[in-house]
Amino acid sequence: MIYFILIALVCYTLMQVVESASFASRLAGKITNRLSLGTTLQNTFFVSSRLFLPPLLLTLSFMIEFKNISLQLFLLTSTILLITAFFFSLLVLINFNYFQLFFPRLFLEFEFGTIPVAIVKILFGKKNKLNLISMEVTPRIRSLSLKKITTSAFAYFFLSTGFLIVFSFAILIPDYRMTLSQLASAAHGIGALVLVLYIDPMISRSLDSRLQNSNWLENIYSIFVGRLLAYILASILFLAVYLYTYLV
Repeated sequence: MIYFILIALVCYTLMQVVESASFASRLAGKITNRLSLGTTLQNTFFVSSRLFLPPLLLTLSFMIEFKNISLQLFLLTSTILLITAFFFSLLVLINFNYFQLFFPRLFLEFEFGTIPVAIVKILFGKKNKLNLISMEVTPRIRSLSLKKITTSAFAYFFLSTGFLIVFSFAILIPDYRMTLSQLASAAHGIGALVLVLYIDPMISRSLDSRLQNSNWLENIYSIFVGRLLAYILASILFLAVYLYTYLV
């Protein structure tokens, strides 16, 4: 069982980290005045992060169907997944400028080839000397928008934990596992709607602003902090349910 938990942990963490790091593409696009390419590459990395989703779902499904994992162990596993994703995503936020500096190199290499080839050249090829622009300042927590943090936390709560919640109910009600598994799309849909209808348009509008005192950086950080908050809230929820089922 431990091997399947480790596979799930690696797949989930990589999916969340790649998705988190993709935010730096839009930041780099703004700083280098290549907004369209920055947005395109963010979407590319976001979609690419979903490559880890099939093995993750297959692993969790196998643990439920054939290994008969208990609800307590699944809740504890979900808590570990979320806490690990939180710390790795926090590292991305702390080193946001490093990832932001990665994407201008990718912009340049992408002009002469494909994205996979460009990534390989950046990681293993000769380093080209570029005049990279670092972030001059990092927004303070108190300057971020509480409304945008809350909205982001709500959206990413469902996006990052929707299938974990559904699988928990599938263990609890085994006679309707197939039916309950379809609700994962509905859970993700709630977060996706908020992301598409509010978060993405808000970020794009602030990035397109030509004002020097634009709050575009605060908006990006607000969304990122809301994402981290979603991991914390979800971890607390799963841990609380685990403790309740364990004590009862």
